[in-house]
Amino acid sequence: MTEDLSAETLARAADKYGISVTDEERSEHLETARTLAATADTFDVEPPTSDEPNETRDGDDPHNAFRTRFELSPTAEGALEGLEIAVKENVAVAGVETTCGSPGFTYTPPYSATAVERLRDAGAAIVGTTNMDEFAFFTTGETCAHGRTENPVVDGCVPGGSSSGSGAAVAAGLVDCALGTDTGGSIRIPASFCGVVGVKPTHRLVSRFGVVDLSLSLDHVGPLAPDVETAAEVTAAVAGPDVADPSTHATPHVAASDLTADLEAGVDGLALGVVEESMAAADDAVERAMEETLADLESAGATVTRRSLEGYDLVGPAVGTISGAEFASFVANAGVSYGVGTGTTAPLRDALAEATEGSEFGANVQEQLLYHGALNEHLEGRQYVAAMDFGRRFTATVREHLSEVDALVTPTTPMAAPPFGSVEGMDGLLRTIANTAPFNLTGTPAVSVPCGETAETNADEPKPVGLQVVTDWHDEATALQIARAVEERT
Repeated sequence: MTEDLSAETLARAADKYGISVTDEERSEHLETARTLAATADTFDVEPPTSDEPNETRDGDDPHNAFRTRFELSPTAEGALEGLEIAVKENVAVAGVETTCGSPGFTYTPPYSATAVERLRDAGAAIVGTTNMDEFAFFTTGETCAHGRTENPVVDGCVPGGSSSGSGAAVAAGLVDCALGTDTGGSIRIPASFCGVVGVKPTHRLVSRFGVVDLSLSLDHVGPLAPDVETAAEVTAAVAGPDVADPSTHATPHVAASDLTADLEAGVDGLALGVVEESMAAADDAVERAMEETLADLESAGATVTRRSLEGYDLVGPAVGTISGAEFASFVANAGVSYGVGTGTTAPLRDALAEATEGSEFGANVQEQLLYHGALNEHLEGRQYVAAMDFGRRFTATVREHLSEVDALVTPTTPMAAPPFGSVEGMDGLLRTIANTAPFNLTGTPAVSVPCGETAETNADEPKPVGLQVVTDWHDEATALQIARAVEERT
C-alpha cells in the first residue's frame, strides 16, 4: 500500500488543502507520508463473528412483511423470555442476507448487531428480517425492491415506512415485537398507520453497531409492539452503552423496571403541551380523535395547554437536507464516516462499494443520491451546516418547552393511512414526517400509541390514529407512562 502513495497523490492533497510546497519539500513530505502509511497498515481489520441461524427461508406472509424467516434461539433467560421478535432488514443478523430493500445491494454479515444480541440475551428468539423502503429513504413501504408491504388493518392503504415490514408484522400478529430504525419517523409512521405502538428512544440510547445507517446524526433504533408494556420491555433490553459504538458511551444503563415501574401511574398531575402547529395541519378526522383523547386525559387529571414551537414547519426540510447529505457522503465513501465511531465493518463497506459501482440502486435512491450528491459538491457542505445550525436552535426551543411541561403531544401523523400511490413528490413526503421529524432533529424520545380510529364517512373503512408523546432526553419512562394511559382509554 505504501508504494501506491505517489508524489502525484501528495500533490493533490496539497492542492486540496491550499498548501504550497517546493520540489525539495515534496520529496521530504512523501517519505514521511509513506512512513505513516506503513504504520497505518499494521492494524488488522477483524469483523466480529456471531452464531449463525441453522436455516433461512424467504418470507411468505400475505402482507409481504417478512424478507427472511429463520429461528435464532435465545442465549439466556430474561425479561423477554418467550417473545418472538423480527428485525428490520438493515439490522445485521449473522448469516442472514440483507439487501436494505435495494435491488443492487446484498450483504451477508458474519455478526449480529448489538441490538440483536441484546434481545437474545434477554430471552427473545429472533425469527426473521422484515421488508423496508430502500435504504430507509421513504415513508410508505412502497419503494422496497421486493415489492410493497401491505397494511394488515386497512386494505388498499400504505403501512407506513420505512420500517414497513416491522409495523405490518406486529399489526398482523405474526411476531410479538419487531425492531425498526427511525431517521425522520420510520418507526412511528408505521405505528400510526398500522395501529401499533412505536418507540423512538433518545438518540444514541440504543447502539447502532450492525445497523446500515441512512443518517448518522438522525438514526435511532427502537421497537414496534402491540402494546406499551412490551415496547417498554424491549426498549430497556436493547438500551445502554456499547463498546462497539462509542457514540453510546455516555448513555445510562437502563433496567426494565426503569421503564415499567410507573406504567400504571396514569396522568394525574402531569402537564401536557399540545403542539398547535401539529393540530392545525391535521386532517379533520385525526384532529377529532386527538381532541377526544385529550379530553379524556384532562378528565384523568392531566393539565393540557397549547404551545407553539418556533421553526416547527421548517424541520422537515432541515431533516431532509441533513439525511440526504449524510447518506450521499456515506455511499460516496463506501461507508467510511470519519469521527462518528459507529464501526461500519469492512464486509459492509465492500458490499456498498460494489453496489455503487454497479449503479443498481432503485429509482428513489438514485434520485436522492443525484440531488444530494450534487448539492454536497455545489455548496461544499454549506446547506448541511445551515440545517444543523437550525437544528441546534430548534432543539433549544423544544427543551425550553419541556422544562415547563412533562411532555409535548401531537398527532403522530397528520393523516391516517393514505391509499397506495397517493403520497407523491416532496410535498407528500414532507407531510408524512411533519410531526415525527422534529424529534429526530432534537433527539428526544417519542412514543406513538393508537388513540382511536377514524372514518371520513360511514362508507369509509375505519383507520387507526396515532398520538405521539415527546419527553426530554432519557425520560422514556414518562413518555411510556402517558402512552399507557392513552392505551388504557382506547
